Amino acid sequence: MSTLTAFEVQSFRNGNWKIETITDSKDLAVHQAEQVILHPAVRKVRVVQEAFDPASAEQKIRTVFFRDKKPVSKPPPTAAPGTPAAETAQTAPTAPSLTVPRRAGAIGLILKFALIVSAGIVAILALQYLGSRL
Repeated sequence: MSTLTAFEVQSFRNGNWKIETITDSKDLAVHQAEQVILHPAVRKVRVVQEAFDPASAEQKIRTVFFRDKKPVSKPPPTAAPGTPAAETAQTAPTAPSLTVPRRAGAIGLILKFALIVSAGIVAILALQYLGSRL
C-alpha cells in the first residue's frame, strides 16, 4: 500500500492556528494559502504536509509553505554606539515558530476512526459466531 498524503492549509488568527482546508494537492493547498492570507484577520498562513505509511504505521509531518504578514509598527529607537542598549539591539532576530500544533493529524484521525469501526465490525461478527455455536 502506498503512502497517504494530505496537505492542510492552516491560518493564524486571534492567537490560534485553525485548519482552513485539507487537500491531496500541494499546488492547490499553496494557492489556497495565498488566498487565505489576504483576509484582514489572518496574520500567518502555512501548509502542513502529513504523510502516513500504513505498512510501517509511521507518520511524518512537515511545513511546506509559510507566509507571515509583518505587523505595521515603528522601527525601534536606535541607541548610541557603545552603549549597552546598542549591543542588545544587535542580537539576531528569532525565526518564526513552525511547530505543528499538538493534535492528531487529519490522516491520523481518519485511520483511528477506521480502526474503531473495524474493531466494532469484528466484535459484532465474533458475537454472531459465538451466538450460533451455543
